[in-house]
Amino acid sequence: MTSTKKKVLTVVLLMFVVLTLIISTNIILNFKTFSESVAINQANSIALSIRDSLTSDMVNNTMDKRELFLSNMIKHQKVQNLHLFRSSKVVKLFGNGTGNENMYSNLEAKVAKEGKSSYVMHENIDKAIISIAIPYIARSDENPNCLKCHTNAKDGDVLGVISMDVDITPIRSEGVIITLKIIAITIVFLIIALFIARRFVKPYIKLFNDLEDGISKAYSGDFSSYVQTQLSDEAGKVAEKLNELSEIFRFKKTIELDDKKEIIYDRLAHILKERFKIEKFLIMEIDDKTSTRKIIYNTIEKNKLPDTTFGITANECRAYRTSSDVLSSEFYKICTTCYNEGCEYFCMPFKVSDSISIVLHIREHSVEKIDEIRSFEPIIRNYFELAQPVLESKYLTDILKEKSLRDSLTGLYNRGYLESISHEIENKNCILFMIDIDLFKSVNDTYGHDVGDEVIISLADVLKRSIKGSDIALRFGGEEFLLILFDINAEDAIKIANKIKENFEKIVFETSSENFSKTISIGVAEHNTLKKIKLSIKEADIALYYAKNHGRNRVILYENSMKKDAENND
Repeated sequence: MTSTKKKVLTVVLLMFVVLTLIISTNIILNFKTFSESVAINQANSIALSIRDSLTSDMVNNTMDKRELFLSNMIKHQKVQNLHLFRSSKVVKLFGNGTGNENMYSNLEAKVAKEGKSSYVMHENIDKAIISIAIPYIARSDENPNCLKCHTNAKDGDVLGVISMDVDITPIRSEGVIITLKIIAITIVFLIIALFIARRFVKPYIKLFNDLEDGISKAYSGDFSSYVQTQLSDEAGKVAEKLNELSEIFRFKKTIELDDKKEIIYDRLAHILKERFKIEKFLIMEIDDKTSTRKIIYNTIEKNKLPDTTFGITANECRAYRTSSDVLSSEFYKICTTCYNEGCEYFCMPFKVSDSISIVLHIREHSVEKIDEIRSFEPIIRNYFELAQPVLESKYLTDILKEKSLRDSLTGLYNRGYLESISHEIENKNCILFMIDIDLFKSVNDTYGHDVGDEVIISLADVLKRSIKGSDIALRFGGEEFLLILFDINAEDAIKIANKIKENFEKIVFETSSENFSKTISIGVAEHNTLKKIKLSIKEADIALYYAKNHGRNRVILYENSMKKDAENND
């Protein structure tokens, strides 16, 4: 950072120094030109005054008085070495004049020959003198007419030359003083500018270095950098975008190591609440195959939720059905499912896989608040889209896990599933049914295994229809089944068991040789948190064994006395 700051400040300093030199040089040259111009204008004015005076003296026959006039001109006009030179034609008509009017310098000779004004600068440290020579040209169109007196001349002839030295030292000195003042002011300004530039450039330099460090880390896969800056202009927006990218990729890197999709949904919810300050929202998971949906995460009060179909029928959701965002302000009751008086909403659909979709439903009290949230839509979408492949992977994992934990013939859970949830069941009170088809071996022996499979599937269907959603049905092995019923007492459980037995007994199985029905025996056991689940399963199995040994086609509740009978039979 120090190196970059030095470079920037050095460039700024050089720019100001060059600018100062250019301005100073320009001022000096302008003052030089200005002083020369002033001197030339002054000399022209004096030359015209002297010419008019000489003409007047000539007309009034007072030429002998001209020396006094010339001395006064030197005195009052502050010129030096004022000299008049007569041309040969004037000398021929009027004589040599007085003094040295017939003598001339090189400058006067040049002007007399060319008929044009000329000057020479004599300059040193202390003095600046400009020697100027101006010609008097014969003109017939002027008043008075020069040719009336100068009869031997013609238009354009040089009648004489006036020369003088003008001291421009004061003007030059003034120019030097002004230049020095400007340089001094520039230096002061430069110091102030450097101080301001240093304060102004410092946050940009820091931002630049932080960005460089963050990008370098990002290339190596480290998105932990966070750029802090007080800048609010375009540079600040760049830092904000980099921070957003870092946050997004940190999120992606984090969820890739999460083992459950529920954790990923929790992280998305946390971002919605903390990053985007969204308070009221819910995330819905939709099964495309069954067109059903369930609420995965919800922060909306129950009485503010959309209508009762919201958690059931997916096609009622306009965002899901149209695969497009739905905004409540677009049209009155644009989505009847989401409509709620006094509330505004915004829904965003996302595709997770071929069979799973997600809808994010955001609810606020005003259109303005919804519009504010919508400004974050691209970033919110980035988070959900980055989560999509990870969620898809978790869904596939869950499906594979689900398949491994289910019986392929009946679709019921298997014993592997029982082992995976046994620690959860142990902490709950429940009722266990151990169910077995009476004399099932004879079915396989008499009618074949296809018919035997049909009998097993039919019993599984009866079990599925007989329990509520929170209960668990498993194929324990062969023709044995295990039911786990929660939030029920033993008396009601016995009633359900008898109902299952009766419903199964009513089923008639048709074969090519004959029709038949089968019965089942059910052993019932109570489980509480003081027992191990394996023990409760064993007790249900003992009750089942007791039912089979005492006539079959019956429901038996476990009693401790049955344990001794089982041990004796073993």
